Amino acid sequence: MIGTSAEAIERLRHYEALGVDEFSFWIDNSMSHGEKAASLRLFIDEVVPTFSS
Repeated sequence: MIGTSAEAIERLRHYEALGVDEFSFWIDNSMSHGEKAASLRLFIDEVVPTFSS
C-alpha cells in the first residue's frame, strides 16, 4: 500500500467494511533497511492505533 497514513487508513477502512480483518505488512523492494524500518514505524505509530480495539 502506497500513500500517506491518512490514505492507508482510508483504504484499510474500505477493506474492513468488506469484512477483511487481517492485513499483512510486507516490503520487498529497493528501499534500504533503514527506509523499510522507518516505513514500518510510521505504520505502527500512525495507522495501527486507528484499528486497535
